[in-house]
Amino acid sequence: MQVALLAALSGLIGIVLGRFWDARSESLRWRRDQRMQSYQAVAGEFYRYREAIRELGRAPGPGSEHDERRAEASKLRTDWNRCLATLWLHGSERAAACALSVDHQLSKLGTRAAEEGIPDEQWSTYREPALVAYDDFVDAIRSDLRLSPLAALRAGAATRALGSPAGPKAPNLDTVD
Repeated sequence: MQVALLAALSGLIGIVLGRFWDARSESLRWRRDQRMQSYQAVAGEFYRYREAIRELGRAPGPGSEHDERRAEASKLRTDWNRCLATLWLHGSERAAACALSVDHQLSKLGTRAAEEGIPDEQWSTYREPALVAYDDFVDAIRSDLRLSPLAALRAGAATRALGSPAGPKAPNLDTVD
């Protein structure tokens, strides 16, 4: 009788401990998933917002085209801020700090685009601080996810700064052999 009671009690304890472990694991998985989604949202929104700033910088001002581009950039700024808020809720301290730096650089770039414009030939120079901050953000995310840094990311930054294309030179498809 004692053996049966002990076996039943052991089974019950095993079920309770197993349920506790499952709940804890599920909570950790949910937090990790929220963190990943917030990182992906910021990464994707960066390019949308940056491109809107570029279009704003290209628009002749003042005028209706400039006003339309400014309104589009303002809308994407709101989307960007929403993504940042999500990251601040779920992201790591380092990723949040790097995202704040990206935000600061995008704000400066947007102000420049709205007030003075940015000609295409100067775009790569003016966008570089935002891209460097974004590269730092990617490094922070990869570190948080326990992934190795992307050497190609930093190698690309070096060639961006020089104004030359990253990676191997593309073949000239206009020539005929």
